[in-house]
Amino acid sequence: MDEAYIEMRCYVKFSLHFGFPEETIKSTLIKAGWPLEKINKAIMEVRKPKQAVKPEAVQEEAPPEEAPPAPQ
Repeated sequence: MDEAYIEMRCYVKFSLHFGFPEETIKSTLIKAGWPLEKINKAIMEVRKPKQAVKPEAVQEEAPPEEAPPAPQ
């Protein structure tokens, strides 16, 4: 996945979280040049329910990795 797509997906996630209608989000992203196919994919990924982890499958926490680099 490229950085631009990840940023667009974050935009979708936060917009949905703050109650913006899906059609408004799509319209804004289409005007910004995003193809509808990628917009719909991002919306599906954001709305996809997370898989539950069974307690017996939980292992010891790994040490935290370094923070990702800041965008330039």
